[in-house]
Amino acid sequence: MCGIVVINRGEKEISTPRQFEQHFGFKAPKEEGYNNVNIDSCLCQVDVHKGLNDHKIPYKNDCGDVYVGDLKNVVGDGE
Repeated sequence: MCGIVVINRGEKEISTPRQFEQHFGFKAPKEEGYNNVNIDSCLCQVDVHKGLNDHKIPYKNDCGDVYVGDLKNVVGDGE
């Protein structure tokens, strides 16, 4: 998933595995097909959806991005 994780409709944007771990306090699992994760590269290397689901963090998808936090005005699909 090469997109970003948007916190509270734009308060913060997460675009790397390092930023993801720093914000959420856990690592997103590695996507299949990747031997190693470059923590300063894009999020396509990790399974953001699985990481959020495993930690019961509600989110919505919209145009390739994942929204968490304030979801009431996000139009995307809910998970």
